[in-house]
Amino acid sequence: MIPARPAEAGRGVDLRIAGFPTRIRPTFLVLIALVGWYPGVTPERIAIWVIVASAAVMWHELGHAMAARRLGAAPTIELYGFGGLTSWQPPRDPSRRQLIGVTFAGPLAGLVVGALTAVGVAVAGGVGSGDVRYLVLVVLWTNVGWSLFNLIPVLPLDGGHIMAELLPGDRATRQLRAAAVSVVVAGIALVALLAAEVVFGALILGWVMLTNLSALRVGRAARKRAAVEARARDALGRFARGEPAAIDDIDRSLVELRPHSAPLRAVAIETAAATGDAAAARHLLDRSPDDEQLAPGLYALVFAAESDGRDGVPELAEIFRREPSAPHGRWLAIALRWANRLDDLAPILASVGDAADPAVFGEAAAVAEGFGNRTVALDVRALRRA
Repeated sequence: MIPARPAEAGRGVDLRIAGFPTRIRPTFLVLIALVGWYPGVTPERIAIWVIVASAAVMWHELGHAMAARRLGAAPTIELYGFGGLTSWQPPRDPSRRQLIGVTFAGPLAGLVVGALTAVGVAVAGGVGSGDVRYLVLVVLWTNVGWSLFNLIPVLPLDGGHIMAELLPGDRATRQLRAAAVSVVVAGIALVALLAAEVVFGALILGWVMLTNLSALRVGRAARKRAAVEARARDALGRFARGEPAAIDDIDRSLVELRPHSAPLRAVAIETAAATGDAAAARHLLDRSPDDEQLAPGLYALVFAAESDGRDGVPELAEIFRREPSAPHGRWLAIALRWANRLDDLAPILASVGDAADPAVFGEAAAVAEGFGNRTVALDVRALRRA
């Protein structure tokens, strides 16, 4: 164990253990001590518990870390709360088998220590008495008991992650299925632990159930939102290809996506303005709910579309000068096209100098090229090279 730089106050202590950067949070030691406390416990037994339990958690995380390092990763370890976390990212996407191997390595490390301890006890002819007996029991419990508990197939325990990799489907589907299985298994285990009066384990599994129920709710909502977004983008494509009726499908999708519809609504308004349908752009803008914050530039873009560029262009130019972002550059190019002033695009872009987002020039040039003005597109791209 090689000491490294001290952490900032209150954040923990940074060490290098077996070559792995490791941070130990103060809360970890406090909570571990609380777990080992019971009425009448002696200071010596509290010390034994804290040292052995901390070492067992660290050994568990080292099991993960050493397996991850074999895949080319550079893991880091953090001990906090009631346990630890090994963070790692290999240079290549690991296979399911490799992920299972890294996950199982933690409990396996504890089981190996437990097996060696049991062999030592058998050779010695018993576990002795007093604090020695207590020490042996703590070593067995924190290495074997915790490892077996950790292999229960519920997320976020190691057994849950192993189960997730064994289930069919893509990664997102596997995580949702694993969360559903975790709720059922945790519920059964919770009842069993309560019946056995193992209160601490029951509390952990109760928290696990709530966590997975929340993950299920969030995951299902995200999948539903992704399906609606895909449907909306398909309708946007049909609308851009000249199918006016697709605007109704876009509208319905945006209603379903609330309160997450603002980004897609912005794309829909921009598409309507760029394709020459000012009425559709206004309809989409007016249908925006009060809780949906749209960029002021979109309002200026719609004004430009409705007035053939008589309104909105000066406002968009000013907005772009204040914030020369890629969306503002695209909207300015579309508005200038409505005003038949696309030749003004390059001078306005040049007026902001190096303050512009580099993506501005490529996107504004693409708009000009889409409108058939290759000369302006070349002028804008030349600004980027300059």
